[in-house]
Amino acid sequence: MKILLVLLLFLYFNINGYLKAQHTFEKVISEPEDQIINSSIEDNDGNYIMAGRIKDIESNLYNGYIIKIDSTGSLLQEETISPNDSISSMFFNIHLFDNQYYILGSQMVVNPDTSKLWFLKLNYNLGIEDEKILNIPIGRWFSYMNSIIDSDTNIVITGYTTRIDETNNYNNDAFLYKLDLDGDSMNSKFYTSLVPWHFSFDIIEKIDSSGYYAFVSHFTNTFGTSGQRLVLDKNLDSLSIDSIPKQVYDYYSPVYINQSDILICGKRGAEPPNDYALNVLSITDNGQLIDYNTFKKNTFREQPSRYKGISKKGNCIYLGGSSNHDYSNPFWSTLDSWFHLIKINPDITPIWEYWYGGDAYYFLYSILATNDGGCIMVGNRYDYETQNQERDIYIVKVNSDGLIVWTQEISIDKQVTEVYPNPGTNQLIIKTDNKKLDFELININGQVVIRQILDENQSPINTESLKSGMYFYRLIDKKNKTIETGKWIKK
Repeated sequence: MKILLVLLLFLYFNINGYLKAQHTFEKVISEPEDQIINSSIEDNDGNYIMAGRIKDIESNLYNGYIIKIDSTGSLLQEETISPNDSISSMFFNIHLFDNQYYILGSQMVVNPDTSKLWFLKLNYNLGIEDEKILNIPIGRWFSYMNSIIDSDTNIVITGYTTRIDETNNYNNDAFLYKLDLDGDSMNSKFYTSLVPWHFSFDIIEKIDSSGYYAFVSHFTNTFGTSGQRLVLDKNLDSLSIDSIPKQVYDYYSPVYINQSDILICGKRGAEPPNDYALNVLSITDNGQLIDYNTFKKNTFREQPSRYKGISKKGNCIYLGGSSNHDYSNPFWSTLDSWFHLIKINPDITPIWEYWYGGDAYYFLYSILATNDGGCIMVGNRYDYETQNQERDIYIVKVNSDGLIVWTQEISIDKQVTEVYPNPGTNQLIIKTDNKKLDFELININGQVVIRQILDENQSPINTESLKSGMYFYRLIDKKNKTIETGKWIKK
């Protein structure tokens, strides 16, 4: 009988009563120019549209950058956009609403004197429908922003600008900005602080639509902790400020997990083992702690995803960050690092936890829970041995089990082998009726870790060098045809 198999696993799950295949892929987009993707969305056709910036080799300045890939990772479209009279520009966020894309970015006019807010409305084919440039206080430039489309279909933005202060040092100041869908300004708040790290990272609308919560750091020293939540009305006026429990701060990525509770992530400034870990907690609408957990790879420092570290689609909740993040050289490090992804339950207990990369410096910018139940991670890969301050875009799409696999259609009549013990430790044995088969053992990232020819009816395979975890195997005949697949676990 004919059945659809994965390289080592079935890739089906039940959605609304029917079976749907999940796509997975791993993709590197490498250009001569330095590239960054800050934000990603999925469109109604299952394609992914991503926005960021790309450096122009001749001018050495950045332009807005958009790429569109399909569900298998194939590049469909690539656009470089720069506004008139700009000496440098970039995109921070992209939204899809009513079959149109809304992009928020910035353009630098006189470096480093003035930045402007850049609004773009694109049609479904990424053609420009409308564009606006909005002024901000002179002497500041945008360094970070996140945004939402609220229940009134307005765009609400928060983040921080940077300026050179009176002592000739860089100073960061939080801001809030509200636009309508035509890009016209409705309201804005630009703070001026003596604290150099006056950050705002994220915003979410209150569940009753009466205002917003902005998640900030170093906003006030009242609590003696860095992480805080600013309570705002619809006019962006501050009503109160709360302390974030567990001393968690920076890159919050707030998501409602039900009609009252908010899930957030961040770093933590407490004592080991939770310092510089990937911390996640749920809080009530009034800011009280519900659940808390922390994730870390060995003794490595963790960094939450720079723009979106928590993403939820249906019952699937994903948490993402970078393991072995280099805080002293965050973009051009010589360290080996990993994308770090955890699928969690609403009570923040892990369903699974995996790492991707490790052969270069990986920096995760954004994750997105996808319509097929999986998750897509987007960030940078930098290999200091072959690159000089020129980063590649690294994209990983996993299924709901966190795996990167491919599919093929094969015929199977019956199982012809026995693989045991399963689970096992330092050796597995393959008993088969066929000789001259190729055996491949693959890790969760789709990498072949053992390849061996089976000359006997019963063949031992040494697995002593493998780490504990789940692996998948396949048997290939002399015609290079896969005849059997399965799963093996090392204890």
